[in-house]
Amino acid sequence: MAAALDRAAFFAAVRNTPFGGSLSQKQVDGMNALLDACPPAMETSPLAYCFATTKWETGHAMWPVSENLNYSTAARIRQVWPSRFPNDASAQPYVRNPQALANKIYGGRLGNKLPNDGWDFRGMGDVQATGRDNARRATGRLRDLGYLTKDQDLEVTPTLMLDPFIAAAMLYTGLSEGWYTGRKLSDYFEPGRENPIAARAMVNPDSNGVAIAGLHSGFKAALVAAGHKSNAAAASVPTPPVTTAPLPVPSLPEVISQIPVEPLPVPTPLPAPIAPAEPKPGLFARMAERLRIAFPIKKV
Repeated sequence: MAAALDRAAFFAAVRNTPFGGSLSQKQVDGMNALLDACPPAMETSPLAYCFATTKWETGHAMWPVSENLNYSTAARIRQVWPSRFPNDASAQPYVRNPQALANKIYGGRLGNKLPNDGWDFRGMGDVQATGRDNARRATGRLRDLGYLTKDQDLEVTPTLMLDPFIAAAMLYTGLSEGWYTGRKLSDYFEPGRENPIAARAMVNPDSNGVAIAGLHSGFKAALVAAGHKSNAAAASVPTPPVTTAPLPVPSLPEVISQIPVEPLPVPTPLPAPIAPAEPKPGLFARMAERLRIAFPIKKV
């Protein structure tokens, strides 16, 4: 699993467009993770849209992040969620209070049911998947596909969505299967047909479709310049040659000559034997001797 393309050519192209002339190491690492996890059958245009979505949703970091809900003004909070905050006074308690804001806007929906679920399941990863329902769905599907082990559970440990490999799997699989809004890549990208502006509806039906379509155009041009082809084998990573010749077998005289020979130690003389001590008479012997002395045998 990996995208088949010339990575040096790809990075040279995206450095200019859409990144405006410079790339950070973190951005390079994030895009390498996306290329490594790319389904081989994915065509160039939908792959470019996945990259464009990641750039937009991660704030151009190209690396899995948690949703930033630390807003500095009530007006900005109302701008983002106008239906939830009718006036500045209703939004003011949530200024620079991201945890409370998350629980306010996400609590009680998207499968969230515990008091802190809005915060624990705020947007995460490359696509900013939000809510307990998405974590549960992703856990089951990614286990089936082999992206997660049976011990890994995004509902139990939602921060696993910040792992770059897991985040990439949620991006590709989620957009391909329509996890987030029911819309999927095949609704907008087919051979000879693409609609990157309307494709924004796969993630969020907001007004950012035109901006993301511009990013899609830059990534698509870079992929084409790098020779991306679907269903092609990715170039293998070169490894240094390893010598596998067997070690020479030494001859018997050589082996014998290498065995250290030490002189035998001079034996220590045995000590002179110790004469056994005279045994002391036992109790009955001593009593018999006393009787013999007390009652000598008289001669008749």
